[in-house]
Amino acid sequence: MSEEKPGWASSMADPPFADRHFTADLKHKVLQRAGESKRIPFSVVSAVCVPLVITSLVIGWLPFKDMVLPSGIEPPVEISGKPTARHTYYDNGRRLFTVYPDPYATAGKTTGYMFHFDEALETYLGKMVTLQAVHLQSGAKEIVSSEVITKPSPGYAGLERFTTQFALPLEGMWELSVLLDDKPYGNVQLFILEPSWDLTPEFTSGAYMMRGVEKKVGFIDAGFIAGRNQKYMWHFWGNDDILNGPFEVKAVKQGTAKIVDVYSSNRISSANALAGELNGADRHVVTSMKLPEAGRWRLLPYVKGRLLDTIVVEVSE
Repeated sequence: MSEEKPGWASSMADPPFADRHFTADLKHKVLQRAGESKRIPFSVVSAVCVPLVITSLVIGWLPFKDMVLPSGIEPPVEISGKPTARHTYYDNGRRLFTVYPDPYATAGKTTGYMFHFDEALETYLGKMVTLQAVHLQSGAKEIVSSEVITKPSPGYAGLERFTTQFALPLEGMWELSVLLDDKPYGNVQLFILEPSWDLTPEFTSGAYMMRGVEKKVGFIDAGFIAGRNQKYMWHFWGNDDILNGPFEVKAVKQGTAKIVDVYSSNRISSANALAGELNGADRHVVTSMKLPEAGRWRLLPYVKGRLLDTIVVEVSE
């Protein structure tokens, strides 16, 4: 009879993120930045603790002196050189939940987040947990996650390890509200870093060059002239869970925080707006787009309200 593993071992066995973020290069950068910070509230006292400490650094846990976490979860670590965000929500002095973000979360890039909810599972069971984000500078709103709670976190009695992934389109401070069955439950804040404004490179798929993120999303770039409509064929990679739904494109110009609508499929008749395989991609769709002004723009493609990634383009006069 095999020995049963403790709860924390099974819960930590599978990472909460779909992509493998923790490369050797990132490990080096994390350790280097951590060494430069003067506000890290704890030190590594034995070689046994090293893996857990590194994990906490990678997903961006900030210090909360009064927090008691489940076995296998280390206290948060603050990364110096960035604005302070509020990662814990209290109701009349009673802590309801804490979010643990990636300290290097960048606008437009999908990032994993872990929530530690303090109340008993019965508070959430059978209810829709929705995460709504509001950009504090521009007022832009995003519904980034919505899920009915049917079971506890693996290895726990409640939602001590609730994980999700999403991308936010703008850099700066965001207020992230938690709703239970559309009723406000609490809110925290996230600081999102500014992404690069370098022109997104092209890649080859099938017989065509496409601008975008290889094996994720891209389009055949016919060029952009300010104020002029042009047809563009988009290509997508992924499964039906990601790619079934309405398709829309938004955009933001460099140096601004104003998001403009560029293209949107009919939400009523386009439960599946994307057509089938083409040019080596899993899905495709032809759109007509125009950008209003010359300059550098970041295209924001969404499927089913979820931001896939971002693509930087140059718009001519």
